[in-house]
Amino acid sequence: MGIETELVLGKTDIRRKVLHLAWPAIVENLLHTMVGIVDTAMVGRLGAASLAAAGLGNQISMIGLTVFSALATGSTALVARHIGADEPDKAGDVARQSMVLGLFVSGTVMIAFLFAARGLLGVLFRRSEAAVLNMAAAYVRVVTLAMVLNYFLIVINAILRGAGDTKTPMRITALVNVINIIGNTIFIYGVGPFPPLGVTGAAIGTAVAQAAGGIIALRILFRHPVLRVRITDSFRPDPSIIRRIANIGIPAGLEQGMMRIAQLVYTMIVSSLGTVAYAAHQVALNAESLSFMPGAGFATASTTLVGQNLGAQRPEEAEASGLGARNLGILVMSVMGVIFLIMPEPLVRIFSSDPEVIAQAAVCLRLVAISQPALATWMILAGGLRGAGDTRAILKIVIAGFVAVRVGLAYLLAIRLGLGLIGAWIAMVVDLFVRGFLIQLRFNRGQWKTLKV
Repeated sequence: MGIETELVLGKTDIRRKVLHLAWPAIVENLLHTMVGIVDTAMVGRLGAASLAAAGLGNQISMIGLTVFSALATGSTALVARHIGADEPDKAGDVARQSMVLGLFVSGTVMIAFLFAARGLLGVLFRRSEAAVLNMAAAYVRVVTLAMVLNYFLIVINAILRGAGDTKTPMRITALVNVINIIGNTIFIYGVGPFPPLGVTGAAIGTAVAQAAGGIIALRILFRHPVLRVRITDSFRPDPSIIRRIANIGIPAGLEQGMMRIAQLVYTMIVSSLGTVAYAAHQVALNAESLSFMPGAGFATASTTLVGQNLGAQRPEEAEASGLGARNLGILVMSVMGVIFLIMPEPLVRIFSSDPEVIAQAAVCLRLVAISQPALATWMILAGGLRGAGDTRAILKIVIAGFVAVRVGLAYLLAIRLGLGLIGAWIAMVVDLFVRGFLIQLRFNRGQWKTLKV
């Protein structure tokens, strides 16, 4: 067999592995995104104020999810390394310690949000209408009640992906989505003996779905044949494993924290433009999230394959897997970009019937269409670096792109130069190109191949 034939077969094998892991993750992200889309579409029928309230409430809830995602990043990377090195018992140890650490963290965040939701919203979004803030605070408090179980849902799905099992998280998310739709229908509009609760009803539907998902995920983990985690095992804290999770998770948490803080500032800039502009912003974000699904799916494949190949002492195959996932992701997300460019109105009408909201959201969607290849590069190669445990590099890129470029440029264009919502979205597009370029540069340099985790 010639060298060229071996290279072709190698690329084919990598594509097969990427697609095997990516398609369930893509479907999972489709279903996960549908939770937000269903909430937005149903609440959007109640008017711009209700839509804005749910959006602001989600901004606060995402702060807690940022912490959980950071811990999940450390768990995924370590589980992938141990599975790649054929050490399932050590992978199970990481899973147990992730549960111990997360129980404390999620409980702390839950208590803080229950007592501080309205005050935090008032500080961050003081220019928003009082009625909108009150509805948003009620949304946050209700969703927070399910926070511990939602943590288990997030981290167990991440552990399973690190072990190379992307189908089970897909199935769990499918059930969560069905429960969310049923709950929303009952509680938002009122069905049978239940009165219509509007925005609070959307929060109840989401909380019930997340809690059910957490319980299902726990049940699956305790029966998993590879990880071998049992409810009768010792869950005594192991400082050495927790430290390893933290070494990856803390930079990931800082990265996500910086991104969320910058997102909050960015949202403050947009919300200061008025209720209609913010509602259009939310609608455009939800429409654009359709392209996140394939990107996040290929990023999951990149994370798992890079981590497992490094654990198996195959750094070149790890690099080829990351690049192969990136190429497939760029292809798919570029197609999504073309759709955003030529037919944005039908997409934004899914989320709102307000003519002003539709008009502004359609322009935003056309703007972000051109940045889809850069977004794919950022998402997927960042996923690969997370699988390697190189989360400090991702943190630096987020500070350079999201914090400095997006927020600074959004203030300049939207506020100082008076371009409004369009200026804010131009800043977003520039940020995506900056991050896409920097993450490609970091991946090409290859220092991540020799990291010890």
